Amino acid sequence: MEKSRALPWVAFGAVCIFWGTTAPAIRVAVRYFPPLVLSGVRFAIAGSVLLASLAAMGKGPENWRVALRRSIPGGISLALANALTCWGLVSVQSGQGAVLLATTALWMTLIDSLWRGNPTGAPSKLVWLGTALGLGGVALLVDAPSGLFGVSTGTCVLLVSSLGWAYGSVWQSRHPSHLPPVLESSLQMLIAAIVLLPVAALIGERWNPHISSTGWLAFGFLILTGSLIGFVSFVYILRNLPPRIVGLYTYVNPVVATWAGWWWLDERAKPRFWLASGMILGSVALVRLSVSRRRAVRRGYATDSTLPLS
Repeated sequence: MEKSRALPWVAFGAVCIFWGTTAPAIRVAVRYFPPLVLSGVRFAIAGSVLLASLAAMGKGPENWRVALRRSIPGGISLALANALTCWGLVSVQSGQGAVLLATTALWMTLIDSLWRGNPTGAPSKLVWLGTALGLGGVALLVDAPSGLFGVSTGTCVLLVSSLGWAYGSVWQSRHPSHLPPVLESSLQMLIAAIVLLPVAALIGERWNPHISSTGWLAFGFLILTGSLIGFVSFVYILRNLPPRIVGLYTYVNPVVATWAGWWWLDERAKPRFWLASGMILGSVALVRLSVSRRRAVRRGYATDSTLPLS
């Protein structure tokens, strides 16, 4: 039982770590792949691998029509959010991009609180304190004030991406699916690919025939960690943790992105990074404490808190 209860937090950690490393990887990949082509091909491969694995184990859906219909909203949300993220990171550095995407946590909290029929009422004081602390830490990670509040195309695109992703995430948590997380993830990624690739062709994006080993490495990394591990874990935690908790991964992602940028791209973090790291991780602890005290919140969102990750 204790192991089952820990699984959502293991999945949450996977999202924090692996999605934190995707920003630097995307920054590298978009040098070789057009943004929509990168997203579409990535999801086509990852979704096909997952679906083929399930078929080999005889775990396909009982009703394909119902499964596809349930996966369409999440697939469209995934397509739009990821395409906008890749587009924005063409001109915005990975660290600043991760900071801008961290606003997803704020949007998720506000959208969830204002959603009609919200069973948990207004966020607790600890939730608001954690949110404020996390946003303060995110602000410290910005190299310059204009990096967060600027009106460049890349900045606006990333903010729109975070808002759309937040809405899609809250919608999915409010409309829980009975599909296995891996199956739902594979169908959503394939739907995202079906949406993205025709659009990429229409706007003139083409496959680059001259891709270096670095480009292929970044592409493969995004498929493995961002899609196969990260997205499946994200679908799982949407069912087993409240949106206010799920959104906290966007506080941790900038810290991980900064570490990844230092490790892979030799980007040096400033001293204030350490203070920001403590503030961001402290926000996660505060909101986690709030949820522990209000078990009713978890019961209000989770379809089954002991659902195994499979």
